[in-house]
Amino acid sequence: MNEPTPVHIPTQHEMASTIYTRLCSAVEPRRLPGSGMELAYFPQAFNEQWITSLPLPVDDRDPGQTVALVDEDAFQRQVSEKAIAAAYSQRPRTRVFESIHARSDGWFSLVALWLTGQLRNPVICTMYESDAGDLNLGAHDDEWDGVIVQMRGSKLWRLWPEPQSHQRELVTRAGDVLLLPRGVRHAVQTPDYSVHMVLAVTDEPLAAFASQPLARPVAGGRGDTARAGAISSRKPVTQF
Repeated sequence: MNEPTPVHIPTQHEMASTIYTRLCSAVEPRRLPGSGMELAYFPQAFNEQWITSLPLPVDDRDPGQTVALVDEDAFQRQVSEKAIAAAYSQRPRTRVFESIHARSDGWFSLVALWLTGQLRNPVICTMYESDAGDLNLGAHDDEWDGVIVQMRGSKLWRLWPEPQSHQRELVTRAGDVLLLPRGVRHAVQTPDYSVHMVLAVTDEPLAAFASQPLARPVAGGRGDTARAGAISSRKPVTQF
């Protein structure tokens, strides 16, 4: 009787390596010296089934992980599950899992670390969880270049690529990647449920690491790479 083939469960390092490698291939060609990042959208950059299977801090939150509940008119930062649930019940809002790269040794922390070394600018990792109808920040722009990965569900984005330009719309679904340059005004809406990750590339220098590279993932790790290919082999659907 043949024994069943054991199922390979990817390690945190393998998960991070897959995501990092593809994000680098998307970001590097679209970083403009002295002027930041280009606006670009990559549908199904990652296999949907694979990306939705990854462990997230929204499922298993570190006891010290802060969660901010934010909208245009109110901001609360909570730590305990009871306080988070009470604040959400009083005013349903997007839950922001702040600086998760600094509170965990999970795959997202490795991705932020490796991107920091590759881009030579600090990268901050945050996750946003929303249900349909949740209040949010409304239309705004950010002071960083955002590398956005839709982890679960979907998100409707309204974008104004230039200050006087017409509104553009797109929906990110699990596995999609959106590069959102600093200063691009945007607003979001959650059709049903959404978790998206933002890797915020700041403009702070990395003088302390100028002489030596940070650790990089080892090529050839197992994971989702063989199933979906590199982002660099695909042309972005820009629509902008």
